[in-house]
Amino acid sequence: MFKGHKIGWSVVLNWMALAVSISVAFFLSPFVVHNLGNLAYGIWTLINSMIAYMGLLDLGMRGAVTRFVSKHRSQGEHLDASRTVSAAFWLRAAIGLIIVSGALVLPSIAIAVFRIPPEMQMATRWTIGVAGTSFAVTLAFGVFGGVLAALQRFDLLSGVGIVQTLLRAGGAIWLLKTGHGIVSLAVWELIVAVLANIALTTLALRVYRELQLLIRPPDSATLRKLWGFGSYLLLVNVCGQVVYYTDNLVVGGFVSAGAVTFFTIAGGLIEYARQVVAALGGILFSLASGLDAQGQESQIRRLLIFGTRATLLVGMPIQIALFFGGHTFISLWLGQEYAAISGRLLQILLVAQLLAIANYTSFNVVCGLGKHKPVALMGVAEAAANLLLSIVLVRRIGLEGVAWGTVVPSLGIHLLFWPRYVSKTVGIRIRDYVWQGWMRSGLAVMPFGIACYLADRFWVATSLISFFLHMAVLCPALLIGVAINFPDEISEQLRSRLRINSSLEPVFGLKKAE
Repeated sequence: MFKGHKIGWSVVLNWMALAVSISVAFFLSPFVVHNLGNLAYGIWTLINSMIAYMGLLDLGMRGAVTRFVSKHRSQGEHLDASRTVSAAFWLRAAIGLIIVSGALVLPSIAIAVFRIPPEMQMATRWTIGVAGTSFAVTLAFGVFGGVLAALQRFDLLSGVGIVQTLLRAGGAIWLLKTGHGIVSLAVWELIVAVLANIALTTLALRVYRELQLLIRPPDSATLRKLWGFGSYLLLVNVCGQVVYYTDNLVVGGFVSAGAVTFFTIAGGLIEYARQVVAALGGILFSLASGLDAQGQESQIRRLLIFGTRATLLVGMPIQIALFFGGHTFISLWLGQEYAAISGRLLQILLVAQLLAIANYTSFNVVCGLGKHKPVALMGVAEAAANLLLSIVLVRRIGLEGVAWGTVVPSLGIHLLFWPRYVSKTVGIRIRDYVWQGWMRSGLAVMPFGIACYLADRFWVATSLISFFLHMAVLCPALLIGVAINFPDEISEQLRSRLRINSSLEPVFGLKKAE
């Protein structure tokens, strides 16, 4: 049985790390944009997008490590867990060397494709090389982050993440203030990445003392096990990279490097909102793997409903607030010159995200169960449609065409595929899943959505402080909506607080399986 208080504490820790990350990005982004300028910032974004594609060489190993370490440790099979981690580490270390080699070739391609001006070409070459090395280090040693996730030690993961974020931000501020550019930023991020991964490796080996890093080459049985799970997860990751990172490359290739900044602002806000929901992801993944290893089918169904409600009740208010007030926020945050274009792009992209968060829980549960092969195949269809539509539409309607090229395939997948597949996989009726997970949560958020719409029409914020104050004033509408739609669940939650010390388990209608 999964324990609600443990889930809640893990989520709180992840959100603490995320709050630090978002807060730093919130205050740092305008500083970086204005100090680098549109061109340099656009190049910096393009480089990070290109390097992110190298993450596909992970081959799904981190997810496989989290699943199998969780499974083997729960069954006391520590030698098998050691073999799994060791095989993944040596594979990722070898792939890291390939990434470093690729970073030596990539600059020439990037300069030609994105038409980098001569004065920025040398900086682009050095930045790509250093950023590729940084990514290779993170890829090789990131397997130990997967071990900590499998052990549900999100306190350690969050602590390292917070320190890493603060170090990156402090170094970036000092470098930009002293007149340095994107090359220096890349070097500093490499230094911070090395320190963070040393910390993760040390912590993982101390927490899981039975774990041993084996020197000998991995055996074929372990490699087949990892590849059997990781290959389809790799395909999912490939499709995710296309969906989330291709937009910047399409804009850079078909519009201009400077135009990437406008798209990055909108995409960045989408990413921050998505990360709030993603704080649940690793937790749900490892929990589903553990419950599956123990044959707890009824608990998996409870986890699905619990997670779906949690992600919707957390994610939807943020995205609704951005939909109606995003243009105002961007104007107050970065400047009026970005508000119109980036604000409109944000609204378009949010159409797809409102449905995507509804299926975020189901994705992690399905992957935790190892039932992600159909997910990978549908992801291929979405990614291909995304890329083709973006290229076609950017020629006709510019930046908005790239955004619509992302939205249309996403709506089809999240409406037509996900509800049916996850219901069949976990053994729950589709109408029960949609009603209990989606519809009731949507109805609970509706009053807040109406309040945001009215505020945008008749109560426009004039400063960032007033914008956040407006959101705080509107929050009671969300609480009222939750109270109206979940009266029995709230009553049960209050009663349970008198019986147990911490009781996130029964919240949102999660009753014990009969």
